[in-house]
Amino acid sequence: MIETRLRPLVRRSLARGRAVFLPVALILTAFQVMLVVIASTLQTARSFALMSAMMPIGVQQAFGPTVFMLASFAGLTTFGYFHPVVILALTLLGAYAATEPAGEVEWKLFDLELARAVPRRDVVTRSLVVSFGVTTLIGCAMMGGTFAGLVALAPAGSAWPRFPRVLDLAAHLVALSWVFASAGLTASALARRRGTAFGGVAVIVVSLYLLNFIADAWSKAAPLGPYLPFHYFPGFEVASGAASTARDLGVLVATAAMLVVVAYWRFEKRDL
Repeated sequence: MIETRLRPLVRRSLARGRAVFLPVALILTAFQVMLVVIASTLQTARSFALMSAMMPIGVQQAFGPTVFMLASFAGLTTFGYFHPVVILALTLLGAYAATEPAGEVEWKLFDLELARAVPRRDVVTRSLVVSFGVTTLIGCAMMGGTFAGLVALAPAGSAWPRFPRVLDLAAHLVALSWVFASAGLTASALARRRGTAFGGVAVIVVSLYLLNFIADAWSKAAPLGPYLPFHYFPGFEVASGAASTARDLGVLVATAAMLVVVAYWRFEKRDL
């Protein structure tokens, strides 16, 4: 019964958001292919050894020895999963998709949905399915772009990134996006305008990302790290196999789940 009620809501949300979802998916997937092109060019020119030798001391101190994985074919082809722009793009996309309920309140569409005997929780579930589903599919598309690029473009004899390692990177990226999608869902249960809900989450995303960078680079700020969601996606460590994957994913999924519970509770109580 619930699937019957949700199906038209999900289809309508996907139709509304496709002008944003599809371009972001194409851009992020194409970026993975372009990284394979770049890595293939460097591999053919035998430039990775030079890159390793020229790695700035400041970068080494800020990110540790795992930063040297970028100076390898396998490392560079996976950089697209933890590039700052990619991380911010997918987390903000998840938040955007999740804040649709606030837009429906703003545009007076929510009253029409309730008039059709649609429970409030179904509206939240719809946005949860769309935001989690879209970010997951984009993560899968990125992996497809990586391996399609490797099959088509990788030089003979080059060391490909291992599939489990790429899967770990994609899983961390998607789980992180779920956290901020859940935050967007909670914000949409509090705000009466979508711009307010999404804008507030966007400010939080950027602020926490920059704060995490400071915590990673400055020892005095390091104690803040465990309280920041981005701390649980240490890209270089995940890419090199040195991360605590189970712990990181557990924290991110648990944080998302708590925010989802708050969103359901608040939406049932809110005054429309």
